[in-house]
Amino acid sequence: MTVSIATLGCKVNHQESEKLASDFRALGYKVAAPGDPADICIINSCTVTSVSDAKTRQRISQARSKNPDSLVCVIGCLPEVARETVSKMEEVDLVIGSIQKDQTAALAAAALHNKTSPVRPVIAAPVACSQSRTRAFLKAEDGCDQYCAYCIIPRARGPVRSKPPGEITKEADALLAAGYREIVMTGINLARYGADFSRQNTLSLYDVLLRLTGLDAGYEYRIRLGSLEPTVIGATQACKIAALPGICPHFHLSLQSGSDRTLERMGRHYNTGEYREILFALRKIDPHFAITTDVIVGFPGETNEDFTESLHYVEHAGFAKVHVFPYSARSGTRAAGMPGQIPEPVKKARAAAMLETANKASAAFLSDCAGDVRRTLSFGPDKQGRIRGLTDNGIDVRIPAGFAFAGSAGAPPENAFFDLPLTPEIARALG
Repeated sequence: MTVSIATLGCKVNHQESEKLASDFRALGYKVAAPGDPADICIINSCTVTSVSDAKTRQRISQARSKNPDSLVCVIGCLPEVARETVSKMEEVDLVIGSIQKDQTAALAAAALHNKTSPVRPVIAAPVACSQSRTRAFLKAEDGCDQYCAYCIIPRARGPVRSKPPGEITKEADALLAAGYREIVMTGINLARYGADFSRQNTLSLYDVLLRLTGLDAGYEYRIRLGSLEPTVIGATQACKIAALPGICPHFHLSLQSGSDRTLERMGRHYNTGEYREILFALRKIDPHFAITTDVIVGFPGETNEDFTESLHYVEHAGFAKVHVFPYSARSGTRAAGMPGQIPEPVKKARAAAMLETANKASAAFLSDCAGDVRRTLSFGPDKQGRIRGLTDNGIDVRIPAGFAFAGSAGAPPENAFFDLPLTPEIARALG
């Protein structure tokens, strides 16, 4: 029996799909590439924007047209906010929401054979980022309760649900015992970890990370964090986490806008000054502490002055990478009904201008890092014979063949740490 898994949307979705593939293999299924013929076709949906909805519907139609006799199963966020609509689609045989997503393999296999299977809300177990034993994802939290004006995710994913710290530690121990050298902590709103615990059992993200950075692995390892919300985490908390040994100097902090007026309309509970305090504080720890972020342009009511402020903020913040999104109205959110909706041509022009500024910022960050010596994890050679690695501050490097590694007769083996001088030669080879 075969299964194909088409994944849309965020990193968490992709991580969950990798875990799902592992679940199907455990049931004896062969995992086919998306679009290939399969007995079960899974579409792991995204509903963050109306464009995401359209892409999901397109994948559903493609799955059915290519596999007329298959079981087509739609899972994830779209069924949570539009279950009736998805269920009425003729192409769809089975619908599973985000809360039940971890049971997809059992439910789909049962449906294929006209059986039933119990459903219970759980958080997925850890899953490797790739087939190599180098990096692994560990999902610590699911859900969000922030309700930003533009975001449907609290409805799609439900409230904050934190994995018990004992389970996290046990899973991290198992990953390290298996030889993984980097653990990537993920969650829909990771900074809110522990918010669902009782007052008598208050645990924060810092408390869990303190445990994880002190594990006895017998070899060097590090922990990289997924997206953190400045809505939740301030400069003091960010620095406290960053100061832990083994925490990568690389945070993804969602800015969304460099205009205070826009942030207020978005329902973001911080301003640009508070965000800047986080940047300055982290760069006192490491001048080249990498901050990546997201920025939305064309939010309802965004004036030319607001956009210009946001553009200048991104230009001077020193971001390592900026993901730029033109605002897309999402039914069921407050922003969809706000006055001052921006015309599509204006949003497109603003997105292009912001992306140009973002690319210049990334280039400037890489240029500034030249001359650093960064702790780097080797992924082994790529197809061109270059050594691929990831620095502690998140730079994906490609090291040319013949590079002279200090204190070594040759290139470092896969899954090994080494100190890499970011020379101009290496800077030109950055991924």
